[in-house]
Amino acid sequence: MGNELGPRRVGAIGGVAVDALAKPNAETLALIGTGTQAFTQLWAISAVRRLSGVRVFSRDQGRRIAFARRVSEELGLPATAVESAQGAVEGADIVVLATNSPTPVIDPRWVKDGAFVTTLGPKQQGRAEFGPELIDRADLVVTDSIAQTRAYDPPFILDGTPQHDRLIGLGAALSGNVTGGTVLFCSVGLAGTEAYLLARLIG
Repeated sequence: MGNELGPRRVGAIGGVAVDALAKPNAETLALIGTGTQAFTQLWAISAVRRLSGVRVFSRDQGRRIAFARRVSEELGLPATAVESAQGAVEGADIVVLATNSPTPVIDPRWVKDGAFVTTLGPKQQGRAEFGPELIDRADLVVTDSIAQTRAYDPPFILDGTPQHDRLIGLGAALSGNVTGGTVLFCSVGLAGTEAYLLARLIG
């Protein structure tokens, strides 16, 4: 059950972030990555947004085709496997990065104004699925746990930079009704919440 609960919990946090911070009319989604976290993010986001189309990219053609088929069959969403990350991202209202890549997987110039971007993969200095330019591109940078970003080893990509002061906790964004422009959500997973969630499920 733990193998299922963890990804679903992270997905649910991503869904909360989209619900609170993505534009109400966001309906197209780009997904970079085809693993478990990619699927559970899409599962949760589809509960808070009526998606008209999902574009999926990963380096392995067979995996992205199979993933798009699974999305269509299990979630009932129109999903297409595309040939490049750029083809997935350009024009998308919501962009989800769910890879284990140690180097950037998208060019920030592909992200349209007003888009919502989630990053789930590595986000450490010298090992990150996105570069500092994506942070510069964002009007609002949010994370589910600022404390966890300070515990990274190697350090969090923003650690020791003026950009770290821009980071807003998701809880603060929810309570303060913070919105605005292009949003980057740095998901760190909110470690330890599985125990709380499991207690609520079986309590």
